[in-house]
Amino acid sequence: MKFLLVTDLDNTLVGDDRATLALNQRLRSLRSQFCLVYATGRSYTSTCELIAQKQLLDPDYLIAGVGSEIYQNGTLDLDWATHLSHNWDKLAVASIAQQFSQLELQSPLEQNPWKMSFFLEETPPTAAAILSDLQQKISAAGLAAQIIFSSNIDLDILPKSSNKGNALTYLQKRLQITPEKTLVCGDSGNDISMFEQDARGVIVGNALSELLEWYRQYGNQNHYFASSKCAGGIIEGMQYFWDL
Repeated sequence: MKFLLVTDLDNTLVGDDRATLALNQRLRSLRSQFCLVYATGRSYTSTCELIAQKQLLDPDYLIAGVGSEIYQNGTLDLDWATHLSHNWDKLAVASIAQQFSQLELQSPLEQNPWKMSFFLEETPPTAAAILSDLQQKISAAGLAAQIIFSSNIDLDILPKSSNKGNALTYLQKRLQITPEKTLVCGDSGNDISMFEQDARGVIVGNALSELLEWYRQYGNQNHYFASSKCAGGIIEGMQYFWDL
């Protein structure tokens, strides 16, 4: 059975060019043993640009838009899209979001039918209050939507059934890969959902406080906090869990 390696991109796989090169070389030598998945908050187009710019390996699957889209060889997974569309009312969500002047809509490139993306630049206490109020209004309206806030600025509103973790579980089942053979890697708040799944997890050494706080509260023997940053932490995790 193959290993399933699922990694975030910015400040996880990418961020330390020397470590990225070392990991790419290692994965290339073991390529037949791996199913490689990139899980990112970036759009499909932005991700493809980053892959070309950093000369990353081509993934077997791409989880884009914080789990709102899954691609295989450039083709959108329509089964996943159909799953997310159930009970998802983007227009109603947008109507509520428009009530919050603090939310700045991100570029059209970062929007898709299953995701609305905003910038929220406020102090942590103010941001927390806004997020709480926004979630309360969404819930009161009976909308099946969730809010993901990461890097102290990026706010995404997605279907309740979406996020990186749920997309990971969907691929795990499709590929029939066990938790012991699955390794997820991340650094920020939008990666938390992956660490909540039945898998092994590597938190890279440069992880943000939002992920570290979650790790302190909920981390277990299936999670490894690496001392090395970015791709160096992924290498550590592969050695720790898989001896590779």
